[in-house]
Amino acid sequence: MSTPMWPEDSGTLSYHSRRALVQLLKGPMVTAQEHPQVWQAVVSDEEALRSCLHNVFLDLVLDEDAGIAFPRPAAGGQDVDTGEGKRAPMPKVLRTETLTHWDTLIILHLRQELALSAPGERVIVDRGELRDQVLLYRPDRERDESKLSRRFDAAFRRMVDYSLVRPTETEERFEVSPALRQIFDAATVEGVRAEYERFRVTEDDEDSADEGK
Repeated sequence: MSTPMWPEDSGTLSYHSRRALVQLLKGPMVTAQEHPQVWQAVVSDEEALRSCLHNVFLDLVLDEDAGIAFPRPAAGGQDVDTGEGKRAPMPKVLRTETLTHWDTLIILHLRQELALSAPGERVIVDRGELRDQVLLYRPDRERDESKLSRRFDAAFRRMVDYSLVRPTETEERFEVSPALRQIFDAATVEGVRAEYERFRVTEDDEDSADEGK
């Protein structure tokens, strides 16, 4: 048990581990590169932090090779055993964000880049090239380039805010967070990608039909 930090303190974590717990709950993630002291506390006190997160229905995802840690709903967010012979919904603790069409497309392409890389390899993407790939899936036959650019820019800024990409020393080039491997598994990515491929084929068919009239 740690030394009390104020008269009524009954906590059991050290100062640095408490800071780590706060950072994990604030999100979106702790990284060895950006939060070295907090990261060290996560690694050294992993068992105690995992237990604390379990108390609030969360699990700890820790990838030491990638240098990332973040919380996510325990047991996949499924119903839990109350200990009274009943099951109950797991309370939602973390703030959730609804992904837009453009958010989803960007994440799909970032996740694909990770899938093509070797474990531990830095994955760098060019913002302009990413934009060109994403705009292949423009919805509703949208042709307003300025509107498309604004939507892409807003979605890409969210990726930076979510810590899913971060700037590199080269302008317009960004490093993809390896956390995407943990957040979106291969099965999820393939399912979403299949839906978008069907969407694009449908759009192309409709365009061809219109041109034939």
